[in-house]
Amino acid sequence: LAVAAVAVFIILNDDEGYPANPLPQPPAGSGTFKGSPDAPITIIEYSDFQCHFCQSFARTTERELDTAYIQTGKVRMEYRHFVVFDQESVQAALASECAAEQDRFWPYHDMLMSTEPDPRVRDLTGGKLKDLARALGLNRDKFDSCLDFQKYKDKVDRDTEEGRAVGVEATPSFIIGGKRIRGAQSFSTFQGIIDRLLAGSGN
Repeated sequence: LAVAAVAVFIILNDDEGYPANPLPQPPAGSGTFKGSPDAPITIIEYSDFQCHFCQSFARTTERELDTAYIQTGKVRMEYRHFVVFDQESVQAALASECAAEQDRFWPYHDMLMSTEPDPRVRDLTGGKLKDLARALGLNRDKFDSCLDFQKYKDKVDRDTEEGRAVGVEATPSFIIGGKRIRGAQSFSTFQGIIDRLLAGSGN
């Protein structure tokens, strides 16, 4: 748990403004997103479905961001996988991509985060992941085949390697406007950065 646990205690890499040397930037548009594709601001999240702080963020701050900024067209939120735990984290990431194939990534994401899977116990088996898909009404054969054959393994691996390349060390981590936010920070932390960026862009 050490990798994920450290994240909540690290606030920002640059509290006073943007770094003198801009952070390495991940490729645009490679994550699964919600919000307007024309939103002036993009938040890129690197996350693991078994990470307790990721679950906390999804149930609290993310919902506030969704209401205040994503649904209003000001922010686009991109989710990218950053596997820090075991094979069940990989399986959960694969399952979410299989749900995305049926346009249900975010409902599946929310359901996974709400179940609060724990890396200390085997509670994200293939059977459980398939049961969650059934609960969302996904096509059973299509989902099961996608998961069993690990159709999106390359994407999950690519996301994780991409995260390492841009300096992600723990989950959740976020990149917004050239600034990195580490940990399940409060809505007000994101609000301050977003409002400053919006003011600068004239939106």
